[in-house]
Amino acid sequence: MSEMQTLAGSVLWYILSVVSIVLMALAPFSWIISMKNRRTLWPHILSTINVALAFCAFLYIMDCGKSISALNYDSRYTEFQKHMFSMPWIYCAVAELICAMNLVSVERRHWRDRKMYLAPNAIRHTENYLPEGIAISDATGTVRLSNLRMDVLSRELTGEVLSDADRFLSRIEEQGEQQNGQLLLRTADGRVWLFENEPIEVGGREYRQLIARDVTELQKIIDELKEKNERLQDIRRRMKVVSDLSGDMFIAEEQARARVALHNQLGQVLLMGQHYLNYPESTDPEMVYLATRQMNSFLLGETSEPEVAERDAITDAVAMAKSIGVTVLTDGEAPKDVAVRKVISQAIVECAANTVKHAGGDTLTVTFTADDDAITVSITNNGRPPKGTVAESGGLLFLRRKVEGMGGSMHIDSSPAFVLTLHIPTTELV
Repeated sequence: MSEMQTLAGSVLWYILSVVSIVLMALAPFSWIISMKNRRTLWPHILSTINVALAFCAFLYIMDCGKSISALNYDSRYTEFQKHMFSMPWIYCAVAELICAMNLVSVERRHWRDRKMYLAPNAIRHTENYLPEGIAISDATGTVRLSNLRMDVLSRELTGEVLSDADRFLSRIEEQGEQQNGQLLLRTADGRVWLFENEPIEVGGREYRQLIARDVTELQKIIDELKEKNERLQDIRRRMKVVSDLSGDMFIAEEQARARVALHNQLGQVLLMGQHYLNYPESTDPEMVYLATRQMNSFLLGETSEPEVAERDAITDAVAMAKSIGVTVLTDGEAPKDVAVRKVISQAIVECAANTVKHAGGDTLTVTFTADDDAITVSITNNGRPPKGTVAESGGLLFLRRKVEGMGGSMHIDSSPAFVLTLHIPTTELV
């Protein structure tokens, strides 16, 4: 196998030289990294061996090349050196290979340690890239530690680097607002920061920790909730006004209904009494007595409303009409629904009273026409026809509201004769 000194100028010589130079450059760098990592001793030993081996290989190759160009080779080098120069080149290649393998092994260990353990400056880098601002100061207010976010806030609020925590806090208190023992501050860029200052103890010494949290999105939600709460309070106030107004309107409507009922009942009693005085032989005096007594009790406040016996509504209406001198003739079959019969009875009583007061008649004709889903009731009299359009007021207006409240309709014809027509659906009442 060729000796090392015989390779001078060949391609293999230059390959070994380049590899030696590269290893000599990388080995010290790997050794420095190993010295910084003090967790295990084995990388330190490998790195030290690697540096020594790389240096020896580099020195050997360089001296061997120099010996070839030396003019007086025998006198300048010792026998040991001459023996070394005459060694096979494979020894140098093996040494470089071992050095390269050691270098790879050490670097793999470094790479694994970086994944498993934190580097000395990892905490500092992590702190700097936190979205929150952090600053630690001592009892005198001197800042001992602050991250980039807190420095940016300090420059924005005070125009200077954060060095005095007390001055920085006083500036925040001037521009911010208190909120549950914390300070809420809005910056010029529209962001909202919540500052919290609390004492901490490290190694028996007391420090203060200042934390700034970005609560912009949370504050937007709070502001939106406040706005909606104000709107709800306004709606609540309006609803209360409407409720009070509705209550007043309901009371007024009930009072109006009571007045109409009282007016109709009183008018019927007066007409009944008048007919009894004019035609005593055709009037039931017992009915006149009972109706007059009930009305007097109601007017004197002894009862809350006129008493109504639990009898058929249409039968009572026919009897009431007869008591004031009006005969009721029916054509067709009346509906059996109690609510519909009550409305028809109110119509009979109202038309009977108007027949006596305005038309001068004594007979009512009530016609019932039924179909699958409604009943049509037509009421007319034998008196004088109205001189014009019949004005709906009092009992007629109250009757229309009742019919329309049941989903029906009411129509009044005044020419050539008076006809009151009620159309009431019966399917919705089943």
